[in-house]
Amino acid sequence: MLFFSKKDTGKTFIVDHSPIFAELNPFEKNMVMQRGKVVEYKRGDCIYSQGDKPSAFFCIISGRVRAFVGKGKDEETLEYLNCGKYFGIISLLTGDTHSVGAEAVNDSAILTIDKEDFEDILNKIPKLAIHLSKTLSRRLRKRTIGPKKVFESTIVSIFGATSGVGRTTYAANLAQSLRKETKKEVILLNLSQTDGKFFKNLGIEDGGGPVMLKKVLSDITSTEDNIVNDPVSGADLLCVRYSLADDKRPLRVSPLLTYLTDEYHFIVVDMPAESDEVVLDALTQSDTVHLLTDKDAGHLKDISVLISELTKSVELPAEEIKVVMTERGKPQEVSHEEVYAILKHPVHATLPDLEESGAIAKDIARRVLSEPDSKYAKAVRRIARELGDVLVGLALGAGAAFGLSHIGVIKVLEREKIPIDMVVGTSMGGLIAALWASGKSGDEIERIVVDVLRTKRKAYYLLMDTTFPKRSFAKGRRIRKFLMKHIGKKTFQDIQFPFKLIACNMDRAEEVVLSQGSLVDAVMASIAIPGIFEPTKLNGDTIIDGGILAPVPTGELVRMGIKKIIAVNVLPNQEDVVQKYHLRKERLKQEMLQVEQKTGIAKVLSQVRLSLKKYFDPNILDILVTSMQTMESAIAEGDSRKADVLINPIALDSDWFDFFNVESLIKKGEEEATRSLEALKDIVEE
Repeated sequence: MLFFSKKDTGKTFIVDHSPIFAELNPFEKNMVMQRGKVVEYKRGDCIYSQGDKPSAFFCIISGRVRAFVGKGKDEETLEYLNCGKYFGIISLLTGDTHSVGAEAVNDSAILTIDKEDFEDILNKIPKLAIHLSKTLSRRLRKRTIGPKKVFESTIVSIFGATSGVGRTTYAANLAQSLRKETKKEVILLNLSQTDGKFFKNLGIEDGGGPVMLKKVLSDITSTEDNIVNDPVSGADLLCVRYSLADDKRPLRVSPLLTYLTDEYHFIVVDMPAESDEVVLDALTQSDTVHLLTDKDAGHLKDISVLISELTKSVELPAEEIKVVMTERGKPQEVSHEEVYAILKHPVHATLPDLEESGAIAKDIARRVLSEPDSKYAKAVRRIARELGDVLVGLALGAGAAFGLSHIGVIKVLEREKIPIDMVVGTSMGGLIAALWASGKSGDEIERIVVDVLRTKRKAYYLLMDTTFPKRSFAKGRRIRKFLMKHIGKKTFQDIQFPFKLIACNMDRAEEVVLSQGSLVDAVMASIAIPGIFEPTKLNGDTIIDGGILAPVPTGELVRMGIKKIIAVNVLPNQEDVVQKYHLRKERLKQEMLQVEQKTGIAKVLSQVRLSLKKYFDPNILDILVTSMQTMESAIAEGDSRKADVLINPIALDSDWFDFFNVESLIKKGEEEATRSLEALKDIVEE
């Protein structure tokens, strides 16, 4: 391992972007940075072994860490941890030895805070301890019989505002999708006071009948006898019934849930619509609650009251209460604005209408498997991937003309069906990503840009609509017109997948994340290269190119808790620049030789043209942009280290304004993405 001896930007990055430190003020963040040190581990290095005494708090800056149990042939991997994830916390707080081992999967940089320093930080920053308590609840659960088999378990309770909103259908599809997307152990627990048709609706004829909760509690270890494995999805199923009338003593489901957390990574609890003591007990044990409702005003008010009760009585954090809106066939009664006004809580996701007419029950309960391309299945899959912490984020970086390589990368991602759940773009990467998010495929984007950039004349016409140089050389009107033609009036609410743009607030010298309002306006802000394109205004502040502060915007993906990050950095590093320098010198030498071979007026004209080229090389625009890209390149290298897969389509034969080389730049992106295919598929499957 290697300790950093100089000031490390990685420490600042992780304290600024990791969700665990997100709510800290500048003074508190500075305290964390002062107490922490950055330690580098090589691939295969042991961070600590199972059974070791706790010594420090660990948070990953770059690279990946594997949590495992056992040794040799009995070794079993429990979890892979990526940038922004922390570990070693349970043993640190309880004083117990480490129940798992931790090993660097690849070269990794880790923020490390010694035990005594971390305890002092928790004493001085109580809200940090509150954040950690949520993780503790998921990782510390275990039963007294046998060793813990999962690194972290999550209880997800599904509750409906009323019957008929598709609660059980959603729970069944969510459990199946979690199993498919995470490949982890999942159980769907159907909890009700009525017999129902739980197994039959899933097409399982030999599932047996439900087991009474009272019987389960009398012998918790016999629960396994009543668990049915779903042969289609691979998830396990458990149907439990209870009767409050027959039991004088309070019934509690928490012992069953605790038992299941030792065997399963995800416990999806399908609860009855009526609230009672069993439901309340389940909600109390839940890590997250999904509340299903339609847009009926009365149902929304009921959900609003329940949210208030959950945050106050159950003390469930507001961010762990997810309102899921269902779109049923009948016209809705209230608008989106009225929904928020009633709930006073954000809507997490919307489920499209199932179009149930003519469909049989088991097809509805298996929509994510039977019709994976349906709108309903895609919506559930996105929820499952977020819940399962397997979201794949894509960061498309700045680079002027070099950014056209992003199109080639997108084409490969589409062709190979690499799932992308979230995209963050900056500058040229943001422009390409906006076209993609608006609904256009990689092939369509290629046709569009090749048509407008294939010649120098077309490229200059589109980009350089000169203006009186008060703030910039170009106004950007033609680019806006181009974007309006292909994106139109679409907003961030109208796009195909979650997408954010990065810009820079010049007045405050800070990063600006754009995720609301007009897509075109956001793109124009993100591509406003200082001195080249006119800056925009936001709340009176001057907004310029996002590449100034985040040339490869991995930071926003880390801040959002995205576990798997793919970054595309098109900016040449110092070695690339030196190669380009020698290539340019060689080209100039060849041009001079060609001029000398000419005769007469042709030679004179060529000499004049070559002299003018030398005189104006570099011109003022070259000086501005090349200077900025030199600075950005150093930042980009640091940001790129936060990615799990880095794609570097460096075009040595092009310069920042060579937009007319559009086809070769796109091809370069395709080639580099194709070279990275094995790594891309590995990170998705992991």
